[in-house]
Amino acid sequence: MSISEDTALKLRKIDELNKKISFYKTQDKNLLNKLKDFYRVSSVYSTNAIEGNTLTESETKVIIENGITIGGKTVKEHLEAINSAKAYDFIYTLLNSSKITENDILQIHKLVLSGIDDENAGKYRQEVVFISGTEYSRRLIKKFPN
Repeated sequence: MSISEDTALKLRKIDELNKKISFYKTQDKNLLNKLKDFYRVSSVYSTNAIEGNTLTESETKVIIENGITIGGKTVKEHLEAINSAKAYDFIYTLLNSSKITENDILQIHKLVLSGIDDENAGKYRQEVVFISGTEYSRRLIKKFPN
């Protein structure tokens, strides 16, 4: 079977376009992985900084990507970074889930507190917790003084 010159030309053009598409698919995967890694570090750093962790974003990156410890920082600060990264990774696996379950939420909590507060990791709190200095907390304290 032979094909016309016009058809051969069109097939070559299709092959060229297919190569371009394949290139961009590869670039998109690489870009997606870079963005995921960037937001992983950024999210872990920000989450822990809000809670008082003194690691810098660069130190957080070194800990979670290279497993290197930082002098002058506590074991707890290192665990907070490592655990938050594990929780982030777990959450990322849930993106394709049709439903996030209560057990998934408790698993995230367990990952975050592992090695820090094993007794309470993955469990609901049994006491009332207030956010100090907020109007909401002041109202609750008035309502529930003890």
